[in-house]
Amino acid sequence: MPASYTKRSSNSIRNTILATNAIVFFVLIPLWLAVDQIDQSRNHLAPVTLVKNLKLPENTSAIKYFAAYGYDLGLVRRGATDVPRLYLSGVPSELAEMSDIRERKKLFISTMLPLILKVNEIILEDRQKLERIIRKIEVGTVPTTSELHWLQRKQKQYRMKTEDLYALRKRINVVPPSLALTQAAIESGWGTSRFAQEGNALYGQWTWGKDGLVPERRDDGKKHKIRSFPNTIEAVFGYVHNLNTHRAYRKFREERTRQTRTGKLNVQKLVETLDNYSELREKYVQTLKNIIRVNRMRDFDGARLQPPQS
Repeated sequence: MPASYTKRSSNSIRNTILATNAIVFFVLIPLWLAVDQIDQSRNHLAPVTLVKNLKLPENTSAIKYFAAYGYDLGLVRRGATDVPRLYLSGVPSELAEMSDIRERKKLFISTMLPLILKVNEIILEDRQKLERIIRKIEVGTVPTTSELHWLQRKQKQYRMKTEDLYALRKRINVVPPSLALTQAAIESGWGTSRFAQEGNALYGQWTWGKDGLVPERRDDGKKHKIRSFPNTIEAVFGYVHNLNTHRAYRKFREERTRQTRTGKLNVQKLVETLDNYSELREKYVQTLKNIIRVNRMRDFDGARLQPPQS
């Protein structure tokens, strides 16, 4: 075989490899990142959907199930033990059948607390990542490409109209368990409402989409539904996301930011910013305060999930 032909063949192969690499690095990878970014922005529940939900077998008591794992709410109240990572996929049906109000409340709190702590854990991880990126920028370090794409996803997820990372930080934050427990108790009747039992609608959020349950006493002319969820943890995440993004809760986010700076949690002041959550306005705020006090919900603000199993 002539040497000139071999040389041309070698050059052709090298040029093909270079061209292929160029397509991969300058076309396919950016395209993949763009598609991934769009997919992530469309589904703000993506981290929560990865959580393993527990679906109790039919006729299985949630009370006995929790007891089998040594889940003792009394010990959790006293800070003597951590909360097991037990995330029920649905609201226990036995809640609607229980006549003992005290036991019903105990089961409801036991069901909700792991979910709330898990959602806060997910959000806190995002907040810590955002803090690291902000610190990098403040010292003059350029964020990586993956960090920039992550920021873009979070800006869309949290409905940001600007690229203000400090404003984004106000939105990526947790909700105190005492507040999340109390609002769920009010909006779902301690887990007994039709909306909670049929659609995991724990926080009474309205929707005008397909995923919702029609209120039986909806006023004439109104078309809203009560938003339903495929499982309980997505319902909790939807509630927290609502507080973190809706313009009606701007005062809540501002007060939370002030408390975060001082490191002192004052749930009463946070509650006072939620007069827009219900048409009852100030009466709703007073009800929140009373339920938090009477049921000693503040006991759960220091609760923690058990360390993940390795």
